[in-house]
Amino acid sequence: MRFRSLRCYNFRNLENAEIDLAAPEVFLVGENGQGKSNFLEAVYLLCYGSSFRTRSDAILARHNQYECALAARISDDPAGDATSGIVDPGQAADPVTSSSADGPGHAAGTGSAPRPATVGERKITWRDGKKQIVVDGNEITDRKDLIRSMPCIVFCHDDIHFVRGAPEMQRYFFDQTLSLDDPMFIDTLRGYRRILKSRNSALKEYRVDLLPVYNQQLAETGLEIQRRRRLAVERFSRTFGELYRGISGSSDDLFIEYRPSWKNDPPADKVVALLEERTESDLSLGTTTSGPHRDRFRFAMHGADYTQTASTGQLRLTSLVLRVAQAHFFAERAGRRPLLLLDDVMLELDPVRRARFLAVMPRYEQALFTFLPDEQYTSYRKDATLVYRVADGRLTAE
Repeated sequence: MRFRSLRCYNFRNLENAEIDLAAPEVFLVGENGQGKSNFLEAVYLLCYGSSFRTRSDAILARHNQYECALAARISDDPAGDATSGIVDPGQAADPVTSSSADGPGHAAGTGSAPRPATVGERKITWRDGKKQIVVDGNEITDRKDLIRSMPCIVFCHDDIHFVRGAPEMQRYFFDQTLSLDDPMFIDTLRGYRRILKSRNSALKEYRVDLLPVYNQQLAETGLEIQRRRRLAVERFSRTFGELYRGISGSSDDLFIEYRPSWKNDPPADKVVALLEERTESDLSLGTTTSGPHRDRFRFAMHGADYTQTASTGQLRLTSLVLRVAQAHFFAERAGRRPLLLLDDVMLELDPVRRARFLAVMPRYEQALFTFLPDEQYTSYRKDATLVYRVADGRLTAE
């Protein structure tokens, strides 16, 4: 599935207009603060119903406006697959042998007659403080239903927080990765959070009579989350390590270690006993002090915490590799290509690492890139790429 067009109404600083997106790659070129990231945000919102930049829908509407909307036409067009428009500067693109949306050496449409394309529509409106999501005429009441329909992975500067940020940021990243693989995991997380909230309320109110029930529920649901996280990290870390060596050019191995709050994979009764042992401490603090909401992840090299010695540039590269690994992980597990949004992330790569990054780019259905005007973005296949200049919220085709 890929975007054919996107229409904005009172969204951020973007002009009220419909933009043609009918290409495997779309380049947005402009200075900072002109609306490039806003456009990527609009695409992401139409994929998932939420923003990757804010949790407040109230700030999405243009200044002094109280309603806004986004709409898109979506295409499922296997005959429209094309080779990647991104070309390493100095190399010519070959439509058969260069990297493509289906991987190196794939010629789109070869060997079988293309089936007719199907076109769908989705729309999000914000009015009077309420959000409505409609896909093909049907209202979506649970954003979980959007996860697999239009999988999208965004690369942005804030991804560095997944590496050097608070533990909750690492938990968020891996829970997001697991949810892409299995949207039902979202229900498990929601169930755990409800139980945790209830247990914390009981602790604050000193309702010790309720704790045995909550302890049992917390143990059972929490152990399932830990089991899923452990398996995901074991698989993910292998892919991540290979990609890190490939892009960084380093011969050193970088691993991701999972450090669960409940160690050594205990049975539920052992966890219940642990929660009971901590009852007095939890009562005094008014909160649950153990469980998956306290899990940690560590980036380790040579047995040490990599984030304590790595430079900011190395940490940014690591966050970029995380997203590449996430896209590969999804594609391998789901057997589908995601849509990729890359927000100025290649600006931070030197020419050698940029070439390595392009060489391991995950397979994608469609990719949108942002560039500054002086970046080397001019090497691309013109029949596979749309290029827009972005200024004051207006997108103008080159």
